[in-house]
Amino acid sequence: MTFLKLFLVFAVACLGGKALAESPPVEPLVWEAPNQTNIAHIGDVSTQFTFSVRNISGSEVVIDNVKPSCGCTAAQLPSQPWHLRPKETAKFGALVDLRGKTGTLYKTIDVISTNAPKKLTLTIDIQPGTNTMAREMQDRIWGQQLAATDHQAVFKKTCVECHLVPAFGKSGAKLYKVACGICHEAQPRATMVPDLHALKTPIEPDYWWNWVAHGKVGTLMPGFAATEGGPLDDADIASLVKYLAKEFPRPVKSSTPEKDGKN
Repeated sequence: MTFLKLFLVFAVACLGGKALAESPPVEPLVWEAPNQTNIAHIGDVSTQFTFSVRNISGSEVVIDNVKPSCGCTAAQLPSQPWHLRPKETAKFGALVDLRGKTGTLYKTIDVISTNAPKKLTLTIDIQPGTNTMAREMQDRIWGQQLAATDHQAVFKKTCVECHLVPAFGKSGAKLYKVACGICHEAQPRATMVPDLHALKTPIEPDYWWNWVAHGKVGTLMPGFAATEGGPLDDADIASLVKYLAKEFPRPVKSSTPEKDGKN
């Protein structure tokens, strides 16, 4: 091989290595459909989006939060921060408020992450039609749908007027009336809200405390503890738990399992 050929081979190898070194790194997250469009109709209270993502890297990726472009869009991560393991596929939902809106809406959601930021786009085409639903009913449905997306939503934005502020300074029966009865004693009561009077199954000793303080993700039940974003401190919760145990008696499971039927 001549000197010229050796020089050319060496040059190509160096340039190729430099190109590889300067090539942009592969993004760790692959979004199945980062830009979505929904068709809605006049009178629809909301529209739901689901974003699916896969971590294709060999390391955990952390999403700290998601930030919608406006207050009429609610997005809730499965956890915060959201940890995605290597090769894991997961999803989260977003809900857009359509009350009183017409035409085409454009929304965005910023995915906040140190090493995997992303901007997701949402487009809603609201078709012409006639809206015959009363605004009061629209508000009621929106509240239920929003709570299903973010069970702490009742303590945010305009919802605080009905679900947070009235609870301040109250305890026991009065606290139940404004904090719990607004949903559990509503007439008509939403089908997904349980009738506490009808529940008779045995419960764990800390049943009432856990439900009141922390709620349950995936249901409409929020966590009322201040640590969860609610209005109640430990003393408030204790007074409410005492009232619930008295007014809605349930058999309590034994904390110590029986042995061979002997005491």
